[in-house]
Amino acid sequence: MGTRITAAVLAAALTPLALALSAPAAHAVPAAAPYDFNGDGYGDVAFAAPYAKVDGQGMAGYVAVVYGGATGLDPAKNTVISQNTAGVPGAAEAEDTFGEAIAPADLNGDGYTDLAVGSPGEDVGDDVDGGSVTVLWGSASGLKNGTTVKDPAVSAHDHWGNLLTAGDFDGDGKADLAASAYADPYVLRGPFTTIGTTGAVKRVALPEASYSVDAMAAGDTNDDGRSDLALTYRVHLDSGESGSWSKGAAYLGTATGLDTSLPRPLNGGTSLALGDIDGDGYDEIALGNVFTEEVDHSGSLGGRVVVIRGSEGGPVNGDAPMAELTQDSEGVPGADEANDGFGSAVSIGDTNGDGYGDLAIGVVFEDVGTIEDTGATILMNGSASGVSRTGARTFTQNTAGVPGSAEALDYFGSDVLLADVTKDGHAEFTATAGFEDEGIGAITALRGSATGPVTDGARTFGPGSLGQIRSYGAFGAGLIG
Repeated sequence: MGTRITAAVLAAALTPLALALSAPAAHAVPAAAPYDFNGDGYGDVAFAAPYAKVDGQGMAGYVAVVYGGATGLDPAKNTVISQNTAGVPGAAEAEDTFGEAIAPADLNGDGYTDLAVGSPGEDVGDDVDGGSVTVLWGSASGLKNGTTVKDPAVSAHDHWGNLLTAGDFDGDGKADLAASAYADPYVLRGPFTTIGTTGAVKRVALPEASYSVDAMAAGDTNDDGRSDLALTYRVHLDSGESGSWSKGAAYLGTATGLDTSLPRPLNGGTSLALGDIDGDGYDEIALGNVFTEEVDHSGSLGGRVVVIRGSEGGPVNGDAPMAELTQDSEGVPGADEANDGFGSAVSIGDTNGDGYGDLAIGVVFEDVGTIEDTGATILMNGSASGVSRTGARTFTQNTAGVPGSAEALDYFGSDVLLADVTKDGHAEFTATAGFEDEGIGAITALRGSATGPVTDGARTFGPGSLGQIRSYGAFGAGLIG
């Protein structure tokens, strides 16, 4: 069981590690997947250290790509970019939090994956914390150079770029970008150019007044070749009660872009992922919610994950979701204990090559024995009937073969990612320990195989492996690949 931590402390601890969710680990329609920044045919993994010090500037932040290959992620093959990198707009400044949100896609259609990066703490002229979005361009040598994406409503909001996700919402073959400024999300149509032009911009109207959008992700829930957008948002409780509700909505893609006139209701949550769990061609929507007592009043103590089934008509959110999971549910390892943070991160990918997407779940504040808040991850198998209740596995830093050791406040499971970086049809299982070594952070990568993730050849790396200083920085935030 995790220590008793208030919602405010949980929010501080999970931001940006689990709540800055370019949904962490959420995937766009896979026209250009796996995300390949250098065009070598292997999937790559991008992540950030948005609170890291850059050239003496605290919380300036940077992003990084570790490139995939036949043996998995190799931290020796990497690119690290900050706003002090040549060719990148702006400058690394204190509290810019460059990398608090990231979204990969081939935004200019040149065959290389690009990376959109949010810097919501950036001052823009006299606008304190106005925020910025920068596209870093893929190339044969990986990411290099950058272009600023214009804020469509500079005077109307702050913190532009606090959430990002990409997809092809109109099915024209050109990647689009969804970007938010807290409770103010927009879709910018592609293509994007290196001189900063984009297609038309459309504001996404939320179903009701909200004071924040917590998570945003894209996928194809109705298999029509167009991306759909799922998001969760926070509203105040009625009747003057203190606290808030977390709610969700999905918007279907059409030939003219997102249909914002008919949002489909979803459960609330703090993490999001889309992927096909039952192999029918329709993406499911997984929503993790660590604030169940305060936010959705579900009765769960330690968090829950709800999986909404995809269909020809889009997400099916009736009385019977595909799965409603807590650690007291059948087949889920562990127990539903207060403040465990079950659902801190979610990701969907096929780790064993059986054609069904498996579901990875972060349990960021799970205790291991008497070690408090060391964190854990759980992998649930996919099947023709949905999330399987058999064969689930737990991975911690005390699992045999996993590098490192479980230590208090490591927060292993801050982010999770299932993505194939070896080109063998088996997704690797990558997880962040966001507060490893007292807040420095580290990433652990397990190979996929015909039996799912294996610890043989497991790798772990932190900022030192990438030639960066070892300091507090939320290293590994926003894992995506």
